[in-house]
Amino acid sequence: MSLNKVRYFILLRRAGKILVYLPFLAACLMPYPAHAGENATLTGSVQEMNGKPVQGAEVSVYTGPNVRGTADFISPRTDSNGKYSIVLPQGRYWAVARVRQGSEQFGPLMTGDKHSGDPVEIELTQEVQQVNFTVADLKEAAALSEKKTSENTVVIRGSILDGNGNPVKSAYAFANRTREVPEIPDYLSSWVDEKGQYTLFLPRGKYFLGYATAFPPGPHAVFYKEIMLDRDARNIDMIMPDK
Repeated sequence: MSLNKVRYFILLRRAGKILVYLPFLAACLMPYPAHAGENATLTGSVQEMNGKPVQGAEVSVYTGPNVRGTADFISPRTDSNGKYSIVLPQGRYWAVARVRQGSEQFGPLMTGDKHSGDPVEIELTQEVQQVNFTVADLKEAAALSEKKTSENTVVIRGSILDGNGNPVKSAYAFANRTREVPEIPDYLSSWVDEKGQYTLFLPRGKYFLGYATAFPPGPHAVFYKEIMLDRDARNIDMIMPDK
């Protein structure tokens, strides 16, 4: 075989290899769609402790673990089967389910409202991801939270009373790490019950304890006392001075 023929044969083989790899190279070079899972659907159900589906619940979704303020996303209300569905950008979220009797969508809960307790951390990376919630009323939730309390958490209870010793019905307790009033304190109780009683679940440490009659508290916040907590505490009453 002449040298020219050998060179021609080598070129053909090289050309053949290129033709074989062309489909693979084309597939690699084709532009991918902008993250096929850019949006995802969070779906699931909301039920009571006895397994009964809850109609009219909302799933509030936050981009951070602080779930006391306005939610970043709120699902439509659950249907008669307790089902909800909401489309979100993929990412990490914290979600809670709530059933409110009134029109307010954030702030302390009222007696009769229900919620799912501690927020659920969700890594939303699938096109459809299911997360179910169980809601309970305030007394049931307090009992559940107390059972779940770790050795690093304390329970503090008391009442918010007026100068005559009568319960203040439109108030809630809060605990903050500093004396400065933030937009939303570090820890909030629910609105007090008919006896003016509140419950707070706190990590051990030093706090500035207070109360407010509006949400967000703003100028309505009253720091009542500084307290060091290393164990459960009861009968920590706060007296609202007469105006």
